[in-house]
Amino acid sequence: EFDNMRPQDRVAIHEAMEQQTISVTKAGIQATLNARASVLAAANPIHGRYDRTKTLKANVALSAPILSRFDLFFVVLDECDELADYNVAKHILDVHRCTE
Repeated sequence: EFDNMRPQDRVAIHEAMEQQTISVTKAGIQATLNARASVLAAANPIHGRYDRTKTLKANVALSAPILSRFDLFFVVLDECDELADYNVAKHILDVHRCTE
């Protein structure tokens, strides 16, 4: 979960996303490595529920510089529907019971 990363990890991934490099210091040797990779990330809303009245930035605990590195955002909302949730849970349990 991207929103739960340690601050030093966020700095490192920001460098990789912005510069497409990673700076490494190990055993007294400093190196800059190429990091040409795509990043697919997921984050939870700040208070556990997405507030449609607020912006994406106000809903997730990610800085503007990090957010600006992503090309696409998909907000996946969980619509509270007790019957649908029950049917999904029942189906999952039924499938696992039948495979034993």
